[in-house]
Amino acid sequence: MKAVNIKLIILLIFLFSAFNNALSENKIYSISNELMCPVCQGQTVAESNSQLALSMKEVIKIKVSEGKSKEEILDYFVLQYGDTILAKPPIKGFGLLLWILPPAILILSILMWTIRVKKNNRNRGK
Repeated sequence: MKAVNIKLIILLIFLFSAFNNALSENKIYSISNELMCPVCQGQTVAESNSQLALSMKEVIKIKVSEGKSKEEILDYFVLQYGDTILAKPPIKGFGLLLWILPPAILILSILMWTIRVKKNNRNRGK
């Protein structure tokens, strides 16, 4: 009976360790997917295989193992590289313009197209 309990405890420890490792890997991927590779064109750190991206992934792995939160790790990289390191620019300053401009251009384009179609329909009716 005692041997069964010990085996069960060992099994639970291995399962917990594997589960914890999977969570850490997911967290590392999630964080590296939110950072742009500084030396790659349009790739996140998760997508890139450059030497710098691999080093950044290693730093992320170390910081996750130290128990740092996602925000703390992202803030660390922002301090090192500036806001341009973020895949999603912050919604402030120039980043606010990047969030507002595309929908505004789309709305204005649809509005201009609608006005033009109505004007052409009126001209045909004359």
